Amino acid sequence: MVRAFLFLTACGINQSGIRFRQHRAKEMAHYAKDCWDAEVETSYGWIEVGGHADRAAFDLERHQKASKTELMAARPLKAPIQVKSVVCTLDKKIGGKEFKKDWKDVCEFVEALEEADKVQMMAKMKEENCLTIDCAGK
Repeated sequence: MVRAFLFLTACGINQSGIRFRQHRAKEMAHYAKDCWDAEVETSYGWIEVGGHADRAAFDLERHQKASKTELMAARPLKAPIQVKSVVCTLDKKIGGKEFKKDWKDVCEFVEALEEADKVQMMAKMKEENCLTIDCAGK
């Protein structure tokens, strides 16, 4: 549901025009344990634009039963794998206004950064509270 909210706001929908409505027990499909609708306020009122249902493994269990084939897959790991990465998020409203015709170059520069460069830039940003990049040579 968080991803749906982020997607809707990225599409330009104002946060105050987005809501999630939980289904009552009588509204849910028999296989759903919980269900929420993403709704957007339009000139026609609130309209459902997405549904989020906790279906558990209902579909998979039905396919297994009908095919008489186990459809579960697992790969046990010797030890948990933890991945840490830096994600650079650019504010398109501010960046577009500030950099105008150069905004595309800035975006391409940041997208092309290696993980080590992102870590270094993040540390510099924390230390100096500003960041200067040279994306002329890309």
